[in-house]
Amino acid sequence: MTPVECQFESEVLGAVLEARWPERTDAGLVAHVAGCAICSEIVTIAGAIAASREEIGAPAAIPDSGLVWWLAQRRARLEAAEIANRPIRATQGIALVCAVALLCAYFGAVALRFQAALGRMASGAGGLDMAGRLAAAARLLTEHGGLALAMAAVLLLVPAAAWLAIGRE
Repeated sequence: MTPVECQFESEVLGAVLEARWPERTDAGLVAHVAGCAICSEIVTIAGAIAASREEIGAPAAIPDSGLVWWLAQRRARLEAAEIANRPIRATQGIALVCAVALLCAYFGAVALRFQAALGRMASGAGGLDMAGRLAAAARLLTEHGGLALAMAAVLLLVPAAAWLAIGRE
């Protein structure tokens, strides 16, 4: 019958886990392990466990508690700012859609008159000379100045404002 226990098990295990095996261990214990199957298995298994524990534990570096706290506070502030900005972004998007819809509605209402005026001005209908054409252009601009300003605002100012707002974040 094969023995299940050895009286030197705890001593061998302690020596291996305390990193004393075999250099700083009693020579009698080393000789016992060479002849005992149970103790030699303990040296093999406990040695592998101790080696893996050293490999895993060595590179672990614990950061400074102040740095961890500062990073957590910074992340919390950024998340809070993101949550606070969601309704603002939604409102800005709705406002842009409304501005484009109003511009399209206004342009749709005056499109025929605008196209007719441009056609008369470009073709020189009615015997218009250069001064007459300039006067027609001024009248066209006066009639459709709101459209021109709205187009300029939507096409130039809104993207520029959005770019500046995003740039500040």
